[in-house]
Amino acid sequence: MGLKQQGINLDFSHLRAVLGFALMRIPMPRTWRKVFVKFAGVKLTGKKYFIARDVQFDSMYPQNITIDNDAHIASGVRILTHRLDTTNPDREDIHFIEGHIEIGEHAFIGSGAIITGDVKIGKGAIIGAGSVVTKSVGEYEIWAGNPAKFIKSRP
Repeated sequence: MGLKQQGINLDFSHLRAVLGFALMRIPMPRTWRKVFVKFAGVKLTGKKYFIARDVQFDSMYPQNITIDNDAHIASGVRILTHRLDTTNPDREDIHFIEGHIEIGEHAFIGSGAIITGDVKIGKGAIIGAGSVVTKSVGEYEIWAGNPAKFIKSRP
């Protein structure tokens, strides 16, 4: 009896994402991390990135995450592309809303920040450490706090 006949549905893209992100937790040179991020399904545009150890990407929809050239992501950052659908009238089942996250060129995400929902972080933007970003951030803007709020524009 095959796996489908037993009611088991294997999603290999999810397994690939989980394996890729698990391998990222192993100590390694930072230049190798992008290989595992790509393997897991995250879209990387360009050639230069800084992705610190202990960055957690959403393993449900890693293909909905795009990181542009020369983006810097500090340790402890969480990037989540799905969120709970609170408008669903079916109270017996949990549904998620799928989002897309884009981190722009030369952007900096501070340590411990959480990025969730359907968010675009503009070119050269800075996200403060520990911030919770649920709205899009414009180019060359500085945002911080929980929830993250506009602080000022950068020169």
